[in-house]
Amino acid sequence: MDGELSPAAVVRLRRFFVLLGIAAAALTAVVIVASAFMRHTQAGLGCADWPACYARIAAESPDAAPAAGVRLARFAHRLAATGVLALILGMLLIAWTQRPAWKREGLLALAALVVAAGLAVLGVATPGAKLPAVTLGNLLGGYLMLSVLAALVATAASGTASSASGVPRAEPLRGIALAVLALVFAQAALGGMIGSQFALTACPTLGACAGFAFDELRSAAALDAFRPLVIVDGRVVPPADAAAPFVIHRMLGLAVAVVTLVLAYALRRSHARAAVVLMALALAAPLLGVTAILALPSLSLTVSHNAVSAALIAALAWVSADTGGRYRLPVPG
Repeated sequence: MDGELSPAAVVRLRRFFVLLGIAAAALTAVVIVASAFMRHTQAGLGCADWPACYARIAAESPDAAPAAGVRLARFAHRLAATGVLALILGMLLIAWTQRPAWKREGLLALAALVVAAGLAVLGVATPGAKLPAVTLGNLLGGYLMLSVLAALVATAASGTASSASGVPRAEPLRGIALAVLALVFAQAALGGMIGSQFALTACPTLGACAGFAFDELRSAAALDAFRPLVIVDGRVVPPADAAAPFVIHRMLGLAVAVVTLVLAYALRRSHARAAVVLMALALAAPLLGVTAILALPSLSLTVSHNAVSAALIAALAWVSADTGGRYRLPVPG
């Protein structure tokens, strides 16, 4: 027993650990929003001469200073990323030095560290790369980091696993949450393909995308993340079938909203707060997407859409990782 903490000390340490996880998740959200702001601003989404100024890649100039908003976002991005790394290392140290070790929390913290290292390597190895896969790697890597941290907070907050306390886990709802989370990641990847190929003008209306045929889904170049950007006279030219990811993204968005609302309905009694949050995010994400299209160009609405998508990912990761056994499918009668 020598070296072990008292039960009261363990509770206090767990609360501190949860606070560290929440802080890391919040800073990761700052990184995601700052990245979205810089990415869309540099693409020209916030420019005055729309769409003439969109998708222009200016030649590198050492004297050209970025706009004040981009400089602020870059500073916030670097500061938040540094803070996330420090917090993850702190949580790793806490989890693996306990007796017994907090293995579940420790493994999730280790996973977060691996993702952080991967993002750092991607940023160092591919500066200025004009390949959609690089943009997707940064986008999905940020979302993955947030989902791992949300799962880490949920696991730490739940304390002892339900299997150890004799309460059966509710695997059906956790499985549904994981499935919805996978759908959201797929939808985010499609949205990233649209932005990384500078293709916002390929489908600027809600009703239809000009020239789109469903058979293009099988071989659309716009779905190839490793297709290098085509630049003509300083402007990125999106592929001819750039409407394909738009159509899939919008259809998948409706599917995500529906299944998330179903999940929220199933959680309404066992976890009312989670149900309300999921319901709000399930409605807000598509509404912001629709509004951003109607108001195109709108930098603020597009960045807000990214932020709400990140919040939805965090909420779904929380539900899928909870070990308290509170999430159960309603039983008739």
